[in-house]
Amino acid sequence: MKKQKSLTNKGFSLVELIIVVAIMAVLIGVLAPQYLRYVERTRLQRDNTSMGELANVIKMATAEQSVIEQLATGDLTIEFKNDGTVNTASTALTGALGDEIKATMDTADIKLSSNTYLVDAPDNLPTLTVTINDTTNQIEVSSDKWKDKPTDTSYVPKKF
Repeated sequence: MKKQKSLTNKGFSLVELIIVVAIMAVLIGVLAPQYLRYVERTRLQRDNTSMGELANVIKMATAEQSVIEQLATGDLTIEFKNDGTVNTASTALTGALGDEIKATMDTADIKLSSNTYLVDAPDNLPTLTVTINDTTNQIEVSSDKWKDKPTDTSYVPKKF
């Protein structure tokens, strides 16, 4: 004879559900820190890419004679505000260089989002400096604060 299934045995028991929830809690506890590190590393890479794109736009803009004349007056800088946006009052965003940059890209699209740069702002905010090398007469764009990884212990200067 075949046994008939009991109609009263439907679903999972309370103990089974508690065990599943406990296993999920352990997994989340282990994986959450890894995920947060991954997110910060991605944000830092995006910030570094944005600064590199801005540096490339600056280098392209120096093909104009009026920009070279503006650079001859002294170093120009692009600074970031505490919220991570580009400071539109930066010296590099005025005059001929500023006009060339604005014609190529919208500086409002550049916004730092990584905690690596925004924690303890304004002390950690990078500054892009545009100079003319006296010996080679070439345009140099550099950053005073750069990190390749969020775990780096100190900032390093970076030339683009």
